[in-house]
Amino acid sequence: MSIGNSSMRIVVAVTSSTALLDVNKIPSVVRAIRGIQEFTHRIPLTVASPPVHLDALTVALDRHNLQARFVLCNPNDPHALAQGLQEDIASAEALIIHDASRPLTRLDQFSRILLAYNEGADAVRPAIVFTETLKIIDNNSVVLETLDRTSVKRIATPELIRTSAIDLKGKSHGWFLPMKKSARMEHIEGAPEALRINTKEDGLLMESFLHWRQTSN
Repeated sequence: MSIGNSSMRIVVAVTSSTALLDVNKIPSVVRAIRGIQEFTHRIPLTVASPPVHLDALTVALDRHNLQARFVLCNPNDPHALAQGLQEDIASAEALIIHDASRPLTRLDQFSRILLAYNEGADAVRPAIVFTETLKIIDNNSVVLETLDRTSVKRIATPELIRTSAIDLKGKSHGWFLPMKKSARMEHIEGAPEALRINTKEDGLLMESFLHWRQTSN
């Protein structure tokens, strides 16, 4: 059940304007693409983005000599993304979808999702366990419930999805694309540094981590 480069497509999803924030002077989206290219530089690349970011993305990719096909849609809407990616879905056995706001995803995450896929999963992605105490608090700061942390995980990317398991007319099942009910969906253990950039402060934190990682090697 091994998959070859000719049967796969890469999709980088611009889910937020934070994809354009610099991490050590390199935009998050560029770092995300370079991370994928470490895994494979031969697979065709599609960037899915709302139209509002197109000009800035074009400049960022051109500046770093990166080439991609652009699909203009809302990547946070599984149905809209599926419609925008119909060409990729029709021409490939599988899609790797990676959030452009996760610039420090490790190479082994790509390798491990591919392993799970080759072992029979229709859709696979990393998930990070919570170590914090999780509580539900009302508007008056009253604790209503303490959640079982083992039942909650931080979902990450990349997602590797078999195209035959995609329901083009379906609704969201919590993945980038709508999945058929029969799809076999799995998670691998995620890495903490693959957390998403949601604010400028997150980007500064990642810069500090990247600096520490570079100086410690």
